[in-house]
Amino acid sequence: MDITPSQNDGTILFERLCQPNVSVPEVLSTLEGPYAFVFYQHETQTIYFGRDPLGRRSLLIRNKTEGAKDFTVASVGTGDPSFEELPADCLFSISLSDTILNGSFNINSVARNSSLVPSHLTSPARLLRDLPDSSKAIPTDPLPDEWKTTVAEYLKYLEESVNLRVRDIPRHDLGNPHSARVAVLFSGGIDSSVVAFLAHKHLPKDEQIDLLNVAFENPRTLQGNTQPSKRHSSKKKPNTVTLSESQKYMVPDRATGLAQLEEFRRLAPERIWNFVEINIPYDESVRFRPIIEQLMAPAKTVMDLSLAQALYFASRGIGIVRNSESDQPQAYTSTSSVILSGLGADELLGGYIRHKNAFKHAGWQGLLDELQLDVDRIHTRNLGRDDRVISSHGKEARYPFLSMTLLAHLSSVPVHLKVDPRVVGHSDSEAAIPPLDEDLLVIRGLPGDKLLHRLAARKLGLWGAAGRAKRAMQFGSRSARMEEGVSKKTKGGMELV
Repeated sequence: MDITPSQNDGTILFERLCQPNVSVPEVLSTLEGPYAFVFYQHETQTIYFGRDPLGRRSLLIRNKTEGAKDFTVASVGTGDPSFEELPADCLFSISLSDTILNGSFNINSVARNSSLVPSHLTSPARLLRDLPDSSKAIPTDPLPDEWKTTVAEYLKYLEESVNLRVRDIPRHDLGNPHSARVAVLFSGGIDSSVVAFLAHKHLPKDEQIDLLNVAFENPRTLQGNTQPSKRHSSKKKPNTVTLSESQKYMVPDRATGLAQLEEFRRLAPERIWNFVEINIPYDESVRFRPIIEQLMAPAKTVMDLSLAQALYFASRGIGIVRNSESDQPQAYTSTSSVILSGLGADELLGGYIRHKNAFKHAGWQGLLDELQLDVDRIHTRNLGRDDRVISSHGKEARYPFLSMTLLAHLSSVPVHLKVDPRVVGHSDSEAAIPPLDEDLLVIRGLPGDKLLHRLAARKLGLWGAAGRAKRAMQFGSRSARMEEGVSKKTKGGMELV
């Protein structure tokens, strides 16, 4: 559907669905982007509802249970344990005429498949099954032209995905024409850094970009950092270590975020990068925990809470900013209505340790199978949980890596051009930037996970970000296992008490 910048996509879609003899599943199959919907088609007395094929928006259902007389579809469940996340692998329908006759709700699954649209819009494309020759050499510098072409094509698709997600965003703060309309969930890692820098390329140069960097006061980790040496006698009172505010919140993601901020300011000095330090005291995280648990439900594990807490406070966007390291902090609240996330890069490009282990145990075939498994279960990930948490602040999460078009392109790229576990680099090493007349596309110093992505980052000039190791959000922000006395052995999959 052709939609101009001044039109509302929901209105255009609704008008299309209301036309006579329209197939609702067929129309929904033509959409590229996140959605959750409920639509009543009067012509057939049918209610259709569902989520996009990757499950990027929240939609919950509560079927008839003992004592309940209704069937409920809702974007949030308010903590009600009878709600379930609606599967995203198909659409659903209820015939009201049958319901009235039978007195019960019969939910029917409806295939998205349509011969009129590309298949990758109805479900994620299958990965190319071609495997490299087992004797294929480890890539070295100078990289062959095949690599250069692959990196250029990947950047083209990723840049277009970012562009589509940052253009035409309405400005709500009319009093400040340069205020940020876009924010990035920002750890300073390669994924969030690439997304932020590509957003910079497609936003007006005089418009600010908010980099949301969250850090938690975690009693468990702080206690570990201030424990006295074993040389202290048990009879002596241990020394008390008092940490400053900056030390208390100097979590791993804060350190890498600040380092990446300097690279941004060097590469794009004309841009105002608002590095928003979002510092969350322990008592504040405790006070908001019931609200966060209600929002994330029906998700209910320890890991769900760790991630939901980080997302809740980061997307709230209340923190401080400094123009330079020596400046006094100024209170700041993000004005952005759109928040970009780097989620999805690890699944599509081989960023997890399990990908390395799969290669170790079963070679290229094992790695390919593991990557295919990740693509197949993206729609079962907790994107619905994240949507409920982030949208509670009136913000919209957008995922450039989770573009069906980008996913289809990466599915066509041979596995050895995306990830190569044989390549052993030095993660987190700040590689020396080569002279301007030297080819930027070099592999030296890079680890092999997400190798295509790391080369693309270097192509953009992000040499610092290109070499950084993956770090999970709950550990980088220290939102994991914050309760005093919680053991490190507590599993993320355990349900909350």
